[in-house]
Amino acid sequence: MNEHFKNLFDYNKWANNKLITSLKNQNIDDEIILRLFSHIVLSEQIWLLRIEGGDYPNKNFWQILTLLECEDILNENQPKYENLILQKDFSDKVSYKNSKGIEYTNSFYDILTHVSFHSAYHRGQIAKEVRRLNKEPVLTDYIAFIREIK
Repeated sequence: MNEHFKNLFDYNKWANNKLITSLKNQNIDDEIILRLFSHIVLSEQIWLLRIEGGDYPNKNFWQILTLLECEDILNENQPKYENLILQKDFSDKVSYKNSKGIEYTNSFYDILTHVSFHSAYHRGQIAKEVRRLNKEPVLTDYIAFIREIK
């Protein structure tokens, strides 16, 4: 199981880095795209805080960060996810409050799965927005990651 989630989060890191590089190389500074990408990195950060039992004072998942700020947060998040994947039992339950203050309990397995899918979902939205600007979206499909690392 550790290997599966290690692979998913290696993919997530790869896809996010590909996206940052593509947005920088194409000089894309679109508010909608930055809001979506900021949402990805902030959500990943907030899930880490929830898993670790911490609180997060700023519940604004939709604030707009710069690409550099996004990159910094991603670089902070990745090693924390890697450590959790190595240390946690995937059946462990995590109790947390959502952004509206409602308490939930989910397994570590389900939360990691959600984080991975959530990020991929919003990267797809970003690809659509890049096309709207008549630019070329970067390929961040999981299979592209697998092909590249083998």
